[in-house]
Amino acid sequence: MISSNNPNLSRPEVLFQEFAHLDINTHQFSGKKSFDGQTGGFPLLYNKEKQQLAVDATDSHTLVVGASGSKKTRALVLPAIKVLGYAGESMIINDPKGELYNRTAGELRDLGYSIITVNLRDPSVGHAWNPLQIPYSYYKAGDMDKAAEFANDIANTLILGEIASDDPFWGYSAYDCCLGLIMLLFKLCKEMDYPDNAVNISNLLRLRRKLFENGVNAKNSPLWKWASKDELIAASLTGSVMTAQDTMRGILATLDQKLRALAIQPSLLEMLANSNFDIEEIGQSKTAVYLITPDEKTTYSSIVAMFISQSYQHLIYSATQSGGRLGVRVNYILDEFSSLPAIGSDFPSMISAARSRNIRYLICIQSKSQLVKRYKEEAATIISNCTNWVVLFTRELELLREVSELCGQKKDRTPNVSIYDLQHLSKDKDEALLLAGKSKPCLVNLLDIDRFGERSYKVIDFYTPERLSRFNIDFSKLPAEAKAIVEEERARMSASLNPGFNPFNTSGSSTPSSTITPPGTGTSSSEPQLNVDDLVARIDKRIAELEEEERREAEQSDASKLGQVIDTIKGRRDELYQASATGSTEE
Repeated sequence: MISSNNPNLSRPEVLFQEFAHLDINTHQFSGKKSFDGQTGGFPLLYNKEKQQLAVDATDSHTLVVGASGSKKTRALVLPAIKVLGYAGESMIINDPKGELYNRTAGELRDLGYSIITVNLRDPSVGHAWNPLQIPYSYYKAGDMDKAAEFANDIANTLILGEIASDDPFWGYSAYDCCLGLIMLLFKLCKEMDYPDNAVNISNLLRLRRKLFENGVNAKNSPLWKWASKDELIAASLTGSVMTAQDTMRGILATLDQKLRALAIQPSLLEMLANSNFDIEEIGQSKTAVYLITPDEKTTYSSIVAMFISQSYQHLIYSATQSGGRLGVRVNYILDEFSSLPAIGSDFPSMISAARSRNIRYLICIQSKSQLVKRYKEEAATIISNCTNWVVLFTRELELLREVSELCGQKKDRTPNVSIYDLQHLSKDKDEALLLAGKSKPCLVNLLDIDRFGERSYKVIDFYTPERLSRFNIDFSKLPAEAKAIVEEERARMSASLNPGFNPFNTSGSSTPSSTITPPGTGTSSSEPQLNVDDLVARIDKRIAELEEEERREAEQSDASKLGQVIDTIKGRRDELYQASATGSTEE
């Protein structure tokens, strides 16, 4: 048992006075405010006598650790949403079951909240969100650095969120390819003046198929020759385009496997085709965003991680443009955080910089080992940036040992809180061990959601705003600059087709075929023109034939050389035998 008389531990009633308070009946705040006058926060302990919750109104992040079934959602996540709702703060909520939406969205709407749902359980209802829209808006505005930064985060989250540690080459190569394809799609849509909804995931997948439809001959396509003039696109795609066939197949197989989650349902592609809400408004007026996913599978976890990363980056940029801080505090409530792929290219830096921008995180994990598996050595940075730790029931020995050591020792060198004590926190009494800032550890009681106001609640239907139809690009049409490259290739090949040379003549004669008319040399306007793609394909075929002939000749030459070497060895052997025989006779 954790003793309340231990002077090395805080007493709940004393620790209670260090925080802001919410009366669960009147929904009024009192007590200590944050430095800028805010009162809302994550609930840390419950005073039953006063019928009040102690909430941390500062900009501190909070970590919740508890095994499955330890009431993380019921005693912390759901109460946190209600508390923040009464305070009028914005929220971005990871909702693995849709339970959080059902339980809280109706009340938040009554409180004047704008409710946004990114519904990956049923993409046909709820709001639409296009992850490429924000980076493309920067690209169109000429801010290439910001566009590339956002595109990089998308590629990083989709491809490198979960990467094989034994052979990372394929993952990193697929990541480069993904980034290059995104930037190529941006360039193509801007050059062709396509509508903004042309920049979507469906067209990204179709562009991947178009660029690599001829395998290793992708490097000869007009699309690549035009695209490669862009430095960033060339740097990202060269490793995939200008490589051996087997390597290309491996890279593309890895890329396709990572992108499969985006194309698993037609309704999902429709939902990801355009955006009908503005992320920037989350930091300007009270808004609740629910990221609803099926809890029975992790197929869509990468999309959730991508939304968290992109919304954070965009809100940070908005804060920078408006004095450094958001007008309305934004709280990321990330239930089942460790089940998500690694968020962004540097989540530890994200959580470090968030506080000064008026952004907070509530991170819920089942075990520390899950976090370490996902973020490796950076997991320690994430944990250390969480000022408040709420520890519920868990059997993870390493974590229990760490928490016990953090709680210190008595004078007799025994732990203030033993591993045994931590394993026997009462779930029925909603007990938890609280490590809050510089305060002493404290055994506290939390408040179950069923005792927070009315047990009944109103479930509201999903609101589905109008969605634009998906715009499919015709990739056979090329920008003017790309057409110029085609014409240049045409002219070059036309010049090479002189009377003494014809790459299509396979008979061995140097006389040009009478059926081939080089492009641009016809005198009649009705004379059929040679299709450039067909011309390139036929040249490539002839080159392949010539290379095969060269290979066979090389093999024959090698065989001839080998025969000469064998004959020389045999001759030398006969000489040695003869010399040996002569020596024996003389003796």
